[in-house]
Amino acid sequence: TLATDEMLVEMLAGQEIARLKAIDTYAADPGISNVADFAKNFPIRLNSEKEKIIALQPDLVLLADWKEKEFVQALRDAKIPVFVFKAANNFDELRTSIALIASLVGIPAQGQAMQAKVDARLKAVADRLKNLPADKRLTVLSYTFYGSTYAKGTNFDALCEKAGLVNVATKAGMSGWPQVSKEKIIELDPDMITMPSWSYDGKKDPVKFTADFINDPIFAGLKSVRNKRVIVMQDRHMAPTSQYMVDGVEDLARAAYPELFK
Repeated sequence: TLATDEMLVEMLAGQEIARLKAIDTYAADPGISNVADFAKNFPIRLNSEKEKIIALQPDLVLLADWKEKEFVQALRDAKIPVFVFKAANNFDELRTSIALIASLVGIPAQGQAMQAKVDARLKAVADRLKNLPADKRLTVLSYTFYGSTYAKGTNFDALCEKAGLVNVATKAGMSGWPQVSKEKIIELDPDMITMPSWSYDGKKDPVKFTADFINDPIFAGLKSVRNKRVIVMQDRHMAPTSQYMVDGVEDLARAAYPELFK
């Protein structure tokens, strides 16, 4: 998984990195990966190729919890130890994930150091926001290429909370990744709207998508459009479920309250 690749590249820095035998193909994509510079020169990148995984005879394989049961079982039938990893959707779950991955590979101290860095950066943001009254916190909506948003229970919602923002989708009682119509966006009328920077298939243009949204006459009255707060945010910071979630917090807080980060 990309999340565990991002964790392990940092935890195994130095000579320990030789223990890492293969990484996910997306680890080399700078649009979504925070370890792309490392990954682009890494010799083995895999994408659901169980024969290649088995050929490597690794001591441990980390797989996402959405991976097909048949795929997981095929590796286990080949006597390959597999750990099915549940991605974090908030910072409490991230803490658990970091400690778990560090423990699984026998380097708990590196996990503790990683968590300490995350905590220190979150505290630095909190210190900047400490005098921001609750009624002055800006509202935000994330809008995707597919007309959906990120609501309660998603990692974006967790980023908003730490960045001193109110996710209007969550406030409206939504959860998960619901579709939002144009009419609903007008009803919610957030102070800020975040736009994607990366598409899974590479066929979507973030600049055009954002321009089309801003220039759509139906959205002319939105606060975010009038105040030029429809912003393309880096998905490698908005979407991670690794230690890089904290980068998303910093990005959102700086975009919302630039005056507090001078």
